[in-house]
Amino acid sequence: MTRRTPQLPPSPLRGLAATALALSATGLATQALASEGYKLRQSPVGAFGGEMATPADNPGFFGTVVLSVADIYKVVDGQGNRIGVPARTVPLPLSGPTKGAVGDGVYSLSVPTGTVDFSQRQNQVNLLGGYLTESTYGGGRIAFAINVPLISQERTFIAAQPLGTVTPTPSAALPAALRGAISQVADVVNAQVQAGVAAQSAAQSIKVSGVGDAELSAVWVHHEGHLKVAAGASLFLPTGSYDAARGPNPGFGNFYTLRPGVAVSYSVNPDKPGESWTSGVTVAGRVSVGLNTKNKDTQYLSGNYVYMEFGAVKVMGDWALGANVLGIQQFSDDSGTGAAALTDGNRYRNFSWGPFLSYKLPGKEAGFNLHYSQNFGGRNTLVTRTTQLRFIKAW
Repeated sequence: MTRRTPQLPPSPLRGLAATALALSATGLATQALASEGYKLRQSPVGAFGGEMATPADNPGFFGTVVLSVADIYKVVDGQGNRIGVPARTVPLPLSGPTKGAVGDGVYSLSVPTGTVDFSQRQNQVNLLGGYLTESTYGGGRIAFAINVPLISQERTFIAAQPLGTVTPTPSAALPAALRGAISQVADVVNAQVQAGVAAQSAAQSIKVSGVGDAELSAVWVHHEGHLKVAAGASLFLPTGSYDAARGPNPGFGNFYTLRPGVAVSYSVNPDKPGESWTSGVTVAGRVSVGLNTKNKDTQYLSGNYVYMEFGAVKVMGDWALGANVLGIQQFSDDSGTGAAALTDGNRYRNFSWGPFLSYKLPGKEAGFNLHYSQNFGGRNTLVTRTTQLRFIKAW
């Protein structure tokens, strides 16, 4: 997950207000907005649907239109807790206001942990088109495809943090003028902390839309009796709308992701329809690995990850009912600019499950798949409920 480094005011810093602002803004950006999205180039929604039970693939052109409506209702940290504005200690610059009687950093402002109220509505349309070769290679055909997402995001991000208190508590033996100066400086720093929190909320609470990152795929598809194997790779390109200083982005960033993988499906009992509960049942599994390059805009390198999905479906005439479960786990730490401060490598983890219902149009090489998905067990991730409708057509 790509991170943004805090943007400090131009140097040299001038005056108490500038110093306090730099300290407060840095503290907020370090943890509460630690990553640029808490996501990887891997959908947390299952890809298996009723089409996993299709016994054969027809050579020629094919297309898919996918409509996804996602309710992203929280962001969790490395312990699975909602992210918040971190508690911090801000040294008070007192040498100037007290004319050297009290040095900088002798007293600090202790700011308690704050909260983040996060929600994001995301509507996405994926347009996928491809071609399955007539010729066979090693007993299988090759499918070439391109997937282009169109994304609209509306985020509400409300950060709040209590006022800080001076530590240690100034002694009553101090002259009243010094105690007053400490209190005044603390008030200025508190105001700047609150301004930084409000600025971060405003920067995140926006609505954006645009083209996402395109995916190019090549997959070898082979059938052997009840077994179907698909092996290949996808390359994600940084074609999406992206701004490193913006909160939500249709694109993931200025980097590439290579994702090789294999999927296997097995029709349990296709030859004896209606004779047992296993008739029309297909089970499937998929595993892939995501390999990321460094984001050229932020000099941040997201760690690599593994994706696994399992599904089962039962076909009943033109209808099919099934469910799938998936897991995404980052297996290498994030690195690059800003990563040294991380204690857990910012490793992403997410699980999801959900049912789906499919319908094949009679006499047509086309069908619909309606799928609901719920995330759970996440770490350093967005937590999402998604409803997805797919239309699949072969020519």
